[in-house]
Amino acid sequence: MKHSRNRLTPFLVISLLVLIWILIGVIVYKLMNGRIKNYKKLRLDDDLVLELYSYVTEDDILFYRKNANEVNKLPGDYLISKASSFMTPEDVEFVDNNGIIIDYESLDSAIKTAYGPDIKYNLDNFKGEVDTYLELNDHRLRLNLKADKDKKQYVGTYKEITSVRDVNVYRRLVLATKTDTVNLRVGYAFYKESNGKYEICNDENCSKLINEVSDLDSLEIKDYVTVSFVKASDEVYYYASNS
Repeated sequence: MKHSRNRLTPFLVISLLVLIWILIGVIVYKLMNGRIKNYKKLRLDDDLVLELYSYVTEDDILFYRKNANEVNKLPGDYLISKASSFMTPEDVEFVDNNGIIIDYESLDSAIKTAYGPDIKYNLDNFKGEVDTYLELNDHRLRLNLKADKDKKQYVGTYKEITSVRDVNVYRRLVLATKTDTVNLRVGYAFYKESNGKYEICNDENCSKLINEVSDLDSLEIKDYVTVSFVKASDEVYYYASNS
């Protein structure tokens, strides 16, 4: 028996050394990765964090939860929709038969206000429907637009969005970090108000009720998106990506 234990000792020693090297490798990797990315946890009440978080809307959550995106690869309808929040009815031309015209320069200015001066995009072949933040008679406008490259305009028609979203999006900032970007981890849940209570739903269509709470701030959050902002050439932070 003593001889058997001696035969096992080299194997145990080698195994222990391998485990130690693996552990050292993991620690070194984490340290190096943290140093390269200059990882830093930010306070949730930091002024910059609160400002950037205020830019994350219900519409953003609905969009971000479906796919990971980067600023230079955003779909045209979403790009225009977000930019429209920096426009007014005076920035567009209303014509007969619910027609509307938006010139390239006006939309470009709004896009760069929303996403920064470094954004790269091409909407020359855009054609589609867009829910905007432009308002008429206290209603948001839904545009059906098509790019006219020759005239440097987007032309189409509009109609007022009179329906009200039945399901709301509750969101809560749970973590803020800074690497080469400022990253906000935002928890979210879908809910409907009913008799002073909040019915928690599984999706934006409320196809299934999960539970009911009296206080949304006490709600256990299970779904998250991370929205990252990067400093542009004008030294201002703008949306960079989401995951």
